[in-house]
Amino acid sequence: MSDTVRQQAEREAAASRVMARADQLAALSETADALTRVYLSPEHLQANQLVGQWMQAAGMMVWQDSVGNICGRYEGQQEGAPAVLLGSHLDTVRNAGRYDGMLGVLAAIEVVQRLHQQGRRLAKAIEIVGFGDEEGTRFGITLLGSRGVTGTWPESWLSQCDADGVSVAQALVNAGLDPARIAPRGPSPAGYRRLSGTAYRAGAVPGAGGLALGVVEAINGARRLNCRFTGEAGHAGTVPMLHRKDALAAAAEWMVQVENLTASAAVTWWRRSATLRCAPGAVNVIPGEVQLTLDIRGPAGCAADGAAGGTAGAGAGDCRAPPAEFRRRGVLSHRRHRLRQSPAGGAERGGGGGAGAFPDAAERRRA
Repeated sequence: MSDTVRQQAEREAAASRVMARADQLAALSETADALTRVYLSPEHLQANQLVGQWMQAAGMMVWQDSVGNICGRYEGQQEGAPAVLLGSHLDTVRNAGRYDGMLGVLAAIEVVQRLHQQGRRLAKAIEIVGFGDEEGTRFGITLLGSRGVTGTWPESWLSQCDADGVSVAQALVNAGLDPARIAPRGPSPAGYRRLSGTAYRAGAVPGAGGLALGVVEAINGARRLNCRFTGEAGHAGTVPMLHRKDALAAAAEWMVQVENLTASAAVTWWRRSATLRCAPGAVNVIPGEVQLTLDIRGPAGCAADGAAGGTAGAGAGDCRAPPAEFRRRGVLSHRRHRLRQSPAGGAERGGGGGAGAFPDAAERRRA
C-alpha cells in the first residue's frame, strides 16, 4: 500500500470514529425523540464519563474540575510545559443538533490520538476541555464551564435556580462536586499559550446560498436584558379598550420597534430570545405585567451598547402601557476579535462574517 493510500485510509478512519462518537454522545439525552443534555444532569455526567474514557485511550491524564468540566492533558516534551487549549462544550439547547459543541471536543481528541499513536510529544502540552455548560439551558446563565476555567464565576450564580427550584449549588452537590472548591481565579495566563476550537454552526446564510463553508472573522459580543412591562390588570369583559393599560400589547408594540431598529442598524446579529411570562395569566384578564428577555449580538461592543440603549428607549415610547423597566443581568462585553486571514477566496466562497453564536472561545479570549 502506498503512503498516499495509507494516509487517506487513516484520515477516513479518523473521520468515521469522530462521527460514530458523536452518535454515541447524541444517545445521551433526557428525551428520546430530541437531543437535550443540560448542565449537571445525569446525561451530562454520563457524557463526561464517556469523553473521559476516550481521552484516556488517547494517552491523556483526565480529571473533572470543580464546575463539572471534563479535562484531559497530553504532556509536552517537558513536564509542566505551557499548554495549547482545545475543546468545546458538551451541553445542548433543547432539541439540539448532534455536532454543536461535541464536534470540537471529539476532533481535538482525535488530534491527540494521532500524536499518541505516533509516539510524538510536542514542545507544548495539549489540554482538552469538554465544557459542562455553554448554552445556559438549565439555569438561564451561560458559559458556566469556561468561566469556571478562567476563574470568573460570580458568587451569585450558586443561588440561581432551574425550573424545578434546584440551585446551582445544590446541583453541584448532587453531582458529587463541592461548590466551595470553585477557584476564585483561573489558571495563570502563563499556563496557556494558545486556544483553538472547532465549531459546527448550521447557519442560515451558508445554507440559503448552498455554501459548504463559512469563514468566521470575529466573535460577536452580546448584551442580555431582562425586560418588564407594567400595566394594569382588569377584567377583559368590563374594561373599555380605550381605558386599558395592557402590558402584553405594550410588549408586542415594543417587539415590532426592535425589529424596525434591526433593519436600520449596522449590527451584524440581533436576536430576541423566546422567553415571555405574562401575569396574571388568566384567559379573561388583561395582562398587568409581562416579563421577557432580549438578546443583542454584534461584532462591535459599541454597536451592541448602542443597540441596547436604543431598545430601552423604544420601550419608553408610544406604547399603551407605562414605560418598560429594564434590568441587565450577566452582561457580556467583548471586543471584536479579528481572526487569522482565511485562504484566498475563502471568505467569498463561504460567506464570511461574525460568529452569531456566542462560544466559550469568547470567554477564554477575554481571559
